[in-house]
Amino acid sequence: MVIEGGASRRADPLSTASNHDSQDGLAGQADDYDVAVRLAGEFFVRGVEIIARAHDGDLLKGIIFTAIAVANGGGATGAALRQPPRPVSVMSVAGSIGVPYETTRRYVNLLVAQGLCERMGRSGVVVRQEGLARPELVTAYQETITSVNRLSTALRRLTPVSPRT
Repeated sequence: MVIEGGASRRADPLSTASNHDSQDGLAGQADDYDVAVRLAGEFFVRGVEIIARAHDGDLLKGIIFTAIAVANGGGATGAALRQPPRPVSVMSVAGSIGVPYETTRRYVNLLVAQGLCERMGRSGVVVRQEGLARPELVTAYQETITSVNRLSTALRRLTPVSPRT
């Protein structure tokens, strides 16, 4: 599955969201709820574009790589960063993202061949630190942080919303 970037070239709704003042507080909350849903959708699409772009336009390769990194303990802070990554089996990765085992296995082999991941014998696979340091992945991390910050800022502008019933 290959995806071409596009939405990132359009106007950025995350940076233009504003607090909707309304005469009726409930109508304002409903408007804010709708804006929050739209912002979440835009954030998701931006994330898909970032992942695909970081993996040569191959979204599924990026999703499998990310699933491995998360299973290895990626995104951990503090003492967890000093721990060796936890290997994950190809079967576990396939199950976690709902992709057939054989497809996942082929992508893992590709990630290993590209030096992004490493097999740890029968224990499973881990993301290599050298792979994480590649410029395209560093750029993806930076873009993701920017996207999270924009989403957070835009959502803070909204009035508190109670869940819809």
